[in-house]
Amino acid sequence: MHDFRSFVRLLEERGGLDRIAREVDPRFEQAAVMQKLDQARRAFLFEQVQGAAYPAVGGLLNTLPRFGLALQQENPEDFGDAEFDALLEAAKASPIDPVETTQAVSQEVVIEGDAVDLATLPVPTFFELDTGPFITAAIGITRHPENGIYNVGVYRTLIIGKNRCVINASSMSDLRRHYAAWEATGDPMPIALAIGADPSMLTAAACKLPPNVPEFGVGGALKGAPVELAKCKTNDLLVPASAEFIIEGTVDFSEKVENLLGEFAGQYGPETAPATTVTAITHRRDPLFHTIMAGRNPEHNTLGSVAVYGVQRSIEASLRPVLPQLKQIHVYLEPGLGTLAHVVLSIDKQNDAEPRQIIDEAFKAGGHIFPVSKITKRIIVVDDDIDVHKMDDVQWAIWNRAAAANKFMVIPDVESWELERAAKAGQLSARIGIDATMDLEDVDKLVRPITPGATDLRLEDYLGTKPGKQSVA
Repeated sequence: MHDFRSFVRLLEERGGLDRIAREVDPRFEQAAVMQKLDQARRAFLFEQVQGAAYPAVGGLLNTLPRFGLALQQENPEDFGDAEFDALLEAAKASPIDPVETTQAVSQEVVIEGDAVDLATLPVPTFFELDTGPFITAAIGITRHPENGIYNVGVYRTLIIGKNRCVINASSMSDLRRHYAAWEATGDPMPIALAIGADPSMLTAAACKLPPNVPEFGVGGALKGAPVELAKCKTNDLLVPASAEFIIEGTVDFSEKVENLLGEFAGQYGPETAPATTVTAITHRRDPLFHTIMAGRNPEHNTLGSVAVYGVQRSIEASLRPVLPQLKQIHVYLEPGLGTLAHVVLSIDKQNDAEPRQIIDEAFKAGGHIFPVSKITKRIIVVDDDIDVHKMDDVQWAIWNRAAAANKFMVIPDVESWELERAAKAGQLSARIGIDATMDLEDVDKLVRPITPGATDLRLEDYLGTKPGKQSVA
C-alpha cells in the first residue's frame, strides 16, 4: 500500500505531476498556480515557496481513479463513486486496530520551544477575503477526556502567529464535541495535526463515521495492515508514524478566533474556534508538505466526496424505515447544488396526495447521524420510470410533469446546517418539496417514448470496441 511519498513518486513517474521551480509567493500566487493545475487534474510540487523551508505538493487526489490508484485497487481507471462507497463500507465493517511503534519517520527531526515557527511551512493564503494562510490537508487528532476515544478528521487550520493556529470544527463534527468536553474539565487539551499521512489514513479521516467506528481502524482496513502510531514528543497523543509532518499543540479555550475561508461550494465560510499553541513540529528529514487548493476545486471536492457517502447513507437510513413504499433513493450532494442535500425519491404512486405526504414525512425524519431537515434543501418525488440517479432525468420529470402550483411546496423557517451561509437570523431557511409525478388523470398523455431493448443494448457488441478509460496519471 502506498504511503504519502511513494504515491507522489508514482504520480511523477507516470507523468501526472508538474514541478514548479520558480519561486512563488504564498499569498495568492501559490494558490493561483495550484488552482490552474488542480482544475487540469494535474498534481504539482512547488520547489520554492517564498519564506518557506520545505517544498509543497498537492493535486494528488483530484479524481476518483487517483484514489483507486492510491488505495491500490485492481482497476483504478474504473474506480468511481459506487466502488469507493463499497470499499469504505467494507473497511467500516472490518476495521484493523492500529499498533504503537517507537520507530517513526515523522519524528526524525524534532523542533520544540522557541524554535517552533509556523512561517517556515509553505502554507498558502487562497482567496482575497480569507483571514490568513490555511493548512488544508492536515488530519486533526484528539482524544475524549472521559472515555479516551480518539477522533481523527480533516480540519481547516488558520495560522495566526509564530506558534499559534486555529483548528476549526463544524457544529456536527466530533472535534466540536471533544472541544466542549475538554473545556468543561478546565484541563489543557492536547491536539495534533498530521500532514502528509498515508492516502488510506487521509481517506479514513475524511469519512463521516458512526461513533463506534474508529478512524485509525478504518485506515488500517483500507491499507490492509495496522496503522503504525507513535507517541507525540510534547503530549501523550498517538499519531501516524509515517506522516511527513506532525504539529503538536495545546488548545487555549480562553481565546476564540473568528475566521473566514473560501469553501467547497464556492462561497466564504465563517467559523469560530479556540486557538492552539504549538508545542512542537516534527517531520521527516526531507519532508513534503501536502496542501489542498481550497474552495470549489477538484482535490478539495473529491476528498469531500468521502464524507458525502456517509451523509447519503445517513439520509437513506433515516427515510427507509418511515417510508417503506419508496422504490429508489438518491441523495445529491455536490457543489453545483449548494451546501445542502437534494433528495430524490421514486414511488409507484397510488393516489395524487401521496407525494406531498411523503415529502412531509421525509422532512420530519429524525436522522441517522444528521437530522434530515437540517441538511436537506430539497426533496423531489418522481414516478418509478424516472432514474433517480440521473439529475437530467429528474429535471425532465420536474419540468414535464409538474404544472400545477400545488406541486411545489415551500416550507419556511427551518433550522439549517451552518454550512448554508444564506440562512437568515437563527440559522433559518426555506425547504423545498416538489411533486414531479404524473397526476393520475394525466397518465395516458404523459407516457415517455421508449425504444424496447435500448436500455440493455451494449454498443461495443456492434462496433467491436470497448469504452475508453480515464487515465489515472
